[in-house]
Amino acid sequence: MATTVTTSDLTVSITESYTLNGVEYGGTTSKVFSNNGEVIKRVMRVGTASFDSVFDYETEGLQADYKYMRITNMDDTNFISLQFFNTNLDAFWVKLKAGESFLLMDNEYEINEGAATFGAFYDLSRIAAKSDTLGCDLEFLSIVM
Repeated sequence: MATTVTTSDLTVSITESYTLNGVEYGGTTSKVFSNNGEVIKRVMRVGTASFDSVFDYETEGLQADYKYMRITNMDDTNFISLQFFNTNLDAFWVKLKAGESFLLMDNEYEINEGAATFGAFYDLSRIAAKSDTLGCDLEFLSIVM
């Protein structure tokens, strides 16, 4: 059976607008991600006891198809800790305050805190989250090929 899904492009635009002493700063930058055929979107509550799985690209077999990811903290008071792992089991953490968003436009990164030089890029493998003091809702959006 042939698919009936028609791929399309995702355009992500970031606009910064700031005026200081009557001088305007900022601008708009856009990036187009072409030929996307799958959207993963969910709103979920994360708890405080342990890190909850947000998405596992490796288990879903989508590492090679990853193009874009955004996580938004939908809480109006509390922060969320995000945990990102790559296929080398390296991890990094991001504190996402109330109402903030974090996005990745590439699926490869390298973290090697003991190295003085660059090693190698590894694919994003999985994402987990934990809320600060109360359960918080987050929105997860990912575009894959």
